Amino acid sequence: MTADLSTRLDNLMNFGNGLALVLIGVIMTVIIGLFTLAKSTRHALLFAYGDPSLQTAYTAPFVHLSAGHLAGNLAVFLLVSGALYALSRHARIPWLFLSALVAALSIFPVTLSLLNLAIPRDAVTYGFSRVNMALVCFLPIAIARYIEAKQGRAIDTLLLLAAFFLSISGIAMAATPRSPLTLTVGMAGVSLTVLFGGPFVRRERRLAYARDRWREVVLDPAIIIGAGAWLLLLATAFPQTVASGETVTNVYIHFVGYALGFMTAYLSHEWEFFGNRVKKRGKTAS
Repeated sequence: MTADLSTRLDNLMNFGNGLALVLIGVIMTVIIGLFTLAKSTRHALLFAYGDPSLQTAYTAPFVHLSAGHLAGNLAVFLLVSGALYALSRHARIPWLFLSALVAALSIFPVTLSLLNLAIPRDAVTYGFSRVNMALVCFLPIAIARYIEAKQGRAIDTLLLLAAFFLSISGIAMAATPRSPLTLTVGMAGVSLTVLFGGPFVRRERRLAYARDRWREVVLDPAIIIGAGAWLLLLATAFPQTVASGETVTNVYIHFVGYALGFMTAYLSHEWEFFGNRVKKRGKTAS
Protein backbone atom coordinates (compact mmCIF):
# COMPACT_ATOMS: atom_id res chain seq x y z
CA MET A 1 0.00 0.00 0.00
CA THR A 2 2.86 2.37 0.86
CA ALA A 3 4.52 1.67 -2.48
CA ASP A 4 1.25 2.33 -4.34
CA LEU A 5 0.78 5.63 -2.50
CA SER A 6 4.35 6.66 -3.30
CA THR A 7 3.80 5.82 -6.97
CA ARG A 8 0.60 7.85 -7.07
CA LEU A 9 2.31 10.82 -5.46
CA ASP A 10 5.17 10.61 -7.96
CA ASN A 11 2.69 10.47 -10.85
CA LEU A 12 0.85 13.47 -9.44
CA MET A 13 4.13 15.35 -9.10
CA ASN A 14 5.10 14.56 -12.69
CA PHE A 15 1.69 15.71 -13.93
CA GLY A 16 1.96 18.94 -11.95
CA ASN A 17 5.48 19.64 -13.21
CA GLY A 18 4.44 18.98 -16.81
CA LEU A 19 1.38 21.20 -16.52
CA ALA A 20 3.51 23.97 -15.01
CA LEU A 21 5.79 24.02 -18.05
CA VAL A 22 2.75 24.07 -20.35
CA LEU A 23 1.36 27.12 -18.54
CA ILE A 24 4.69 28.96 -18.89
CA GLY A 25 4.53 28.27 -22.61
CA VAL A 26 0.91 29.41 -22.84
CA ILE A 27 1.60 32.75 -21.12
CA MET A 28 4.64 33.46 -23.30
CA THR A 29 2.75 32.47 -26.46
CA VAL A 30 -0.12 34.82 -25.61
CA ILE A 31 2.20 37.75 -24.89
CA ILE A 32 4.32 37.25 -28.02
CA GLY A 33 1.26 36.50 -30.16
CA LEU A 34 -0.42 39.77 -29.18
CA PHE A 35 2.77 41.68 -29.99
CA THR A 36 2.60 40.41 -33.59
CA LEU A 37 -0.81 42.06 -34.09
CA ALA A 38 -1.14 45.38 -35.87
CA LYS A 39 -0.40 48.39 -33.68
CA SER A 40 -3.96 49.70 -34.09
CA THR A 41 -5.31 46.37 -32.84
CA ARG A 42 -3.00 46.43 -29.85
CA HIS A 43 -4.05 49.98 -29.00
CA ALA A 44 -7.67 48.82 -28.93
CA LEU A 45 -6.71 46.26 -26.25
CA LEU A 46 -5.15 48.82 -23.88
CA PHE A 47 -6.89 49.79 -20.65
CA ALA A 48 -8.01 53.44 -20.83
CA TYR A 49 -8.66 55.21 -17.53
CA GLY A 50 -11.34 57.35 -19.14
CA ASP A 51 -13.12 54.45 -20.84
CA PRO A 52 -12.51 51.28 -18.79
CA SER A 53 -13.99 47.89 -19.62
CA LEU A 54 -13.62 44.37 -18.27
CA GLN A 55 -12.33 43.19 -21.64
CA THR A 56 -9.46 45.67 -21.78
CA ALA A 57 -8.86 45.21 -18.05
CA TYR A 58 -7.97 41.61 -18.89
CA THR A 59 -6.16 42.11 -22.21
CA ALA A 60 -4.02 45.17 -21.36
CA PRO A 61 -1.47 43.38 -19.13
CA PHE A 62 -0.61 41.02 -22.00
CA VAL A 63 -0.09 43.84 -24.53
CA HIS A 64 3.22 45.58 -25.30
CA LEU A 65 3.86 48.37 -27.79
CA SER A 66 7.66 48.18 -28.07
CA ALA A 67 10.12 45.33 -28.48
CA GLY A 68 12.19 46.57 -25.54
CA HIS A 69 9.21 46.58 -23.19
CA LEU A 70 8.22 43.11 -24.39
CA ALA A 71 11.74 41.69 -23.99
CA GLY A 72 12.12 43.14 -20.51
CA ASN A 73 8.85 41.72 -19.22
CA LEU A 74 9.47 38.32 -20.81
CA ALA A 75 12.93 38.19 -19.22
CA VAL A 76 11.47 39.03 -15.81
CA PHE A 77 8.72 36.44 -16.26
CA LEU A 78 11.23 33.73 -17.17
CA LEU A 79 13.42 34.63 -14.18
CA VAL A 80 10.64 34.66 -11.59
CA SER A 81 8.80 31.64 -13.02
CA GLY A 82 12.05 29.68 -13.35
CA ALA A 83 13.06 30.37 -9.74
CA LEU A 84 9.54 29.64 -8.50
CA TYR A 85 9.38 26.42 -10.51
CA ALA A 86 12.73 25.19 -9.19
CA LEU A 87 11.82 25.86 -5.55
CA SER A 88 8.35 24.31 -5.91
CA ARG A 89 9.72 21.22 -7.60
CA HIS A 90 12.45 20.64 -5.02
CA ALA A 91 9.93 21.17 -2.21
CA ARG A 92 7.57 18.73 -4.00
CA ILE A 93 4.70 21.23 -4.06
CA PRO A 94 4.00 21.89 -7.78
CA TRP A 95 0.58 23.26 -6.82
CA LEU A 96 2.19 26.41 -5.43
CA PHE A 97 3.67 27.16 -8.84
CA LEU A 98 0.52 26.12 -10.69
CA SER A 99 -1.62 28.33 -8.47
CA ALA A 100 0.64 31.31 -9.18
CA LEU A 101 0.42 30.83 -12.95
CA VAL A 102 -3.33 30.22 -12.93
CA ALA A 103 -3.76 33.46 -10.96
CA ALA A 104 -1.50 35.21 -13.49
CA LEU A 105 -3.82 34.06 -16.29
CA SER A 106 -7.11 34.76 -14.52
CA ILE A 107 -7.34 36.89 -11.37
CA PHE A 108 -4.34 39.21 -11.41
CA PRO A 109 -4.79 40.90 -14.85
CA VAL A 110 -8.34 42.15 -14.29
CA THR A 111 -7.88 42.98 -10.59
CA LEU A 112 -4.71 45.00 -11.11
CA SER A 113 -6.10 46.89 -14.10
CA LEU A 114 -9.21 47.90 -12.15
CA LEU A 115 -7.13 48.94 -9.13
CA ASN A 116 -5.44 51.45 -11.44
CA LEU A 117 -8.69 53.42 -11.37
CA ALA A 118 -7.92 54.45 -7.78
CA ILE A 119 -5.70 57.18 -9.27
CA PRO A 120 -7.67 58.79 -12.14
CA ARG A 121 -5.65 60.18 -15.05
CA ASP A 122 -5.94 60.80 -18.78
CA ALA A 123 -3.84 57.88 -19.96
CA VAL A 124 -3.75 54.21 -20.90
CA THR A 125 -2.01 51.36 -19.12
CA TYR A 126 -0.57 48.11 -20.42
CA GLY A 127 2.23 45.60 -19.91
CA PHE A 128 2.90 42.41 -17.95
CA SER A 129 5.08 44.00 -15.26
CA ARG A 130 2.18 44.31 -12.78
CA VAL A 131 1.49 40.57 -13.05
CA ASN A 132 5.21 39.85 -12.78
CA MET A 133 5.28 41.79 -9.51
CA ALA A 134 2.39 39.73 -8.16
CA LEU A 135 4.33 36.56 -9.05
CA VAL A 136 7.48 37.91 -7.37
CA CYS A 137 5.77 37.74 -3.98
CA PHE A 138 5.28 34.00 -4.35
CA LEU A 139 9.07 33.61 -4.10
CA PRO A 140 9.36 34.16 -0.30
CA ILE A 141 6.55 31.64 0.22
CA ALA A 142 8.28 29.13 -2.06
CA ILE A 143 11.56 29.65 -0.19
CA ALA A 144 9.82 29.03 3.14
CA ARG A 145 8.16 25.84 1.87
CA TYR A 146 11.49 24.66 0.44
CA ILE A 147 13.19 25.18 3.82
CA GLU A 148 10.36 23.37 5.60
CA ALA A 149 10.62 20.40 3.25
CA LYS A 150 14.41 20.21 3.51
CA GLN A 151 14.70 20.63 7.28
CA GLY A 152 11.51 18.81 8.25
CA ARG A 153 10.27 21.59 10.51
CA ALA A 154 7.75 24.39 10.14
CA ILE A 155 8.85 27.98 9.53
CA ASP A 156 6.97 30.53 11.62
CA THR A 157 4.71 32.46 9.25
CA LEU A 158 5.50 35.65 11.18
CA LEU A 159 8.92 35.49 9.53
CA LEU A 160 7.20 35.85 6.14
CA LEU A 161 5.39 38.95 7.36
CA ALA A 162 8.71 40.34 8.61
CA ALA A 163 10.29 39.72 5.18
CA PHE A 164 7.37 41.46 3.45
CA PHE A 165 7.50 44.56 5.63
CA LEU A 166 11.29 44.70 5.34
CA SER A 167 10.94 44.69 1.55
CA ILE A 168 8.32 47.44 1.75
CA SER A 169 10.73 49.48 3.85
CA GLY A 170 13.47 48.93 1.30
CA ILE A 171 11.20 49.98 -1.56
CA ALA A 172 10.14 53.15 0.25
CA MET A 173 13.60 54.23 1.43
CA ALA A 174 15.93 53.07 -1.35
CA ALA A 175 13.94 52.61 -4.54
CA THR A 176 11.71 55.70 -4.62
CA PRO A 177 12.39 59.46 -4.45
CA ARG A 178 12.84 60.71 -0.88
CA SER A 179 9.87 62.44 0.73
CA PRO A 180 8.28 62.63 4.19
CA LEU A 181 5.77 59.98 3.08
CA THR A 182 8.39 57.47 1.90
CA LEU A 183 10.43 58.07 5.07
CA THR A 184 7.36 57.41 7.21
CA VAL A 185 6.50 54.25 5.27
CA GLY A 186 10.11 53.08 5.51
CA MET A 187 10.29 53.56 9.27
CA ALA A 188 6.92 51.88 9.74
CA GLY A 189 8.17 48.94 7.69
CA VAL A 190 11.28 48.60 9.85
CA SER A 191 9.16 48.73 13.02
CA LEU A 192 6.81 46.01 11.76
CA THR A 193 9.80 43.91 10.67
CA VAL A 194 11.19 44.02 14.21
CA LEU A 195 7.74 43.35 15.67
CA PHE A 196 7.13 40.22 13.58
CA GLY A 197 10.70 39.01 13.15
CA GLY A 198 12.12 39.73 16.61
CA PRO A 199 10.43 36.85 18.48
CA PHE A 200 11.52 34.39 15.78
CA VAL A 201 15.16 35.51 15.97
CA ARG A 202 15.21 35.31 19.78
CA ARG A 203 13.64 31.85 19.72
CA GLU A 204 16.09 30.56 17.12
CA ARG A 205 19.08 31.82 19.11
CA ARG A 206 18.02 29.66 22.05
CA LEU A 207 17.84 26.47 19.98
CA ALA A 208 20.77 24.10 19.74
CA TYR A 209 22.46 23.89 16.32
CA ALA A 210 20.44 26.87 15.01
CA ARG A 211 23.56 28.51 13.58
CA ASP A 212 24.58 25.42 11.61
CA ARG A 213 21.02 24.97 10.38
CA TRP A 214 20.75 28.52 9.05
CA ARG A 215 24.25 28.41 7.57
CA GLU A 216 23.05 25.46 5.51
CA VAL A 217 20.02 27.48 4.42
CA VAL A 218 22.05 30.54 3.41
CA LEU A 219 24.47 28.45 1.33
CA ASP A 220 21.79 26.41 -0.46
CA PRO A 221 21.98 27.16 -4.24
CA ALA A 222 18.20 27.01 -4.72
CA ILE A 223 17.67 29.56 -1.95
CA ILE A 224 20.44 31.79 -3.28
CA ILE A 225 18.76 31.82 -6.71
CA GLY A 226 15.28 32.37 -5.28
CA ALA A 227 16.27 35.13 -2.86
CA GLY A 228 18.55 36.74 -5.44
CA ALA A 229 15.74 36.83 -8.01
CA TRP A 230 13.36 38.30 -5.43
CA LEU A 231 15.75 41.12 -4.43
CA LEU A 232 16.85 41.84 -8.01
CA LEU A 233 13.30 42.15 -9.29
CA LEU A 234 12.31 44.41 -6.40
CA ALA A 235 15.24 46.70 -7.17
CA THR A 236 14.40 46.97 -10.88
CA ALA A 237 10.63 47.35 -10.44
CA PHE A 238 10.87 50.65 -8.55
CA PRO A 239 13.30 52.93 -10.43
CA GLN A 240 14.27 56.38 -9.19
CA THR A 241 13.40 57.80 -12.63
CA VAL A 242 9.85 56.84 -13.62
CA ALA A 243 9.41 58.94 -16.79
CA SER A 244 11.13 58.33 -20.13
CA GLY A 245 9.79 60.33 -23.05
CA GLU A 246 6.03 59.81 -23.23
CA THR A 247 6.18 56.61 -21.15
CA VAL A 248 5.81 56.60 -17.37
CA THR A 249 6.67 53.59 -15.20
CA ASN A 250 3.59 52.90 -13.09
CA VAL A 251 5.27 52.25 -9.74
CA TYR A 252 1.87 52.47 -8.03
CA ILE A 253 0.55 49.39 -9.81
CA HIS A 254 3.89 47.63 -9.34
CA PHE A 255 3.47 48.11 -5.60
CA VAL A 256 -0.20 47.06 -5.68
CA GLY A 257 0.73 43.96 -7.68
CA TYR A 258 3.45 43.10 -5.18
CA ALA A 259 1.09 43.54 -2.21
CA LEU A 260 -1.73 41.59 -3.89
CA GLY A 261 0.64 38.77 -4.79
CA PHE A 262 1.94 38.52 -1.25
CA MET A 263 -1.55 38.54 0.27
CA THR A 264 -2.67 35.79 -2.12
CA ALA A 265 0.42 33.64 -1.60
CA TYR A 266 0.58 34.17 2.17
CA LEU A 267 -3.07 33.29 2.83
CA SER A 268 -2.90 30.27 0.53
CA HIS A 269 0.22 29.12 2.37
CA GLU A 270 -1.32 29.73 5.80
CA TRP A 271 -4.54 27.90 4.87
CA GLU A 272 -2.52 25.08 3.23
CA PHE A 273 -4.07 25.45 -0.23
CA PHE A 274 -0.70 24.33 -1.64
CA GLY A 275 -0.79 21.03 0.25
CA ASN A 276 -0.14 20.08 3.85
CA ARG A 277 2.80 21.79 5.52
CA VAL A 278 5.34 20.35 7.91
CA LYS A 279 3.70 20.49 11.32
CA LYS A 280 5.17 22.52 14.14
CA ARG A 281 6.93 20.50 16.77
CA GLY A 282 6.31 20.83 20.45
CA LYS A 283 8.55 23.03 22.57
CA THR A 284 11.94 21.55 23.36
CA ALA A 285 14.52 22.57 25.93
CA SER A 286 17.39 24.60 24.59
